Amino acid sequence: MRACLVALLVLAAVAAGCGHHAAAIPHLGRVPPTAYGRSFLVDFPGKPDAPYVRLVRREALAARAEPVDVRAAPGAASVTLAASDPASFLKHRLQRFLDRTRLAHRQDVYLRIVDGHGASVLEWSITGPHGMLWIRPDVLECSPIYPIGVPAGAKYPRCPA
Repeated sequence: MRACLVALLVLAAVAAGCGHHAAAIPHLGRVPPTAYGRSFLVDFPGKPDAPYVRLVRREALAARAEPVDVRAAPGAASVTLAASDPASFLKHRLQRFLDRTRLAHRQDVYLRIVDGHGASVLEWSITGPHGMLWIRPDVLECSPIYPIGVPAGAKYPRCPA
């Protein structure tokens, strides 16, 4: 009887959205773009690539991130993801997301990651031969996307994840 009661409580918690995976995905709906994000979207090329958008959305959810804004066209993609645990997301799940979506292999790419409140965590883009990267200092050591050089003697906190 006791085992049935425990199983029933666990089932009720999961059905109510209290499971580990459901609780880890924020629900922001919309995050205003940064100035750089807006400038990337101004020149966004061509016809939408719906299958790639579906792939990115599916892989974002598998990585326990909310796909806030996903746009894709042949050779280009703009993705904004929200993660309630940004340090853990960067350290443990972002690389798999990048590998499965092959986002870094597109000609023009913009990736922004925000926390559960919509504050920027990472902003990265590649446009032709040029690139840009900004990472919030408290999670710099967590990211698989890393700057080519950091100032000599600069100290950053260890990854909290």
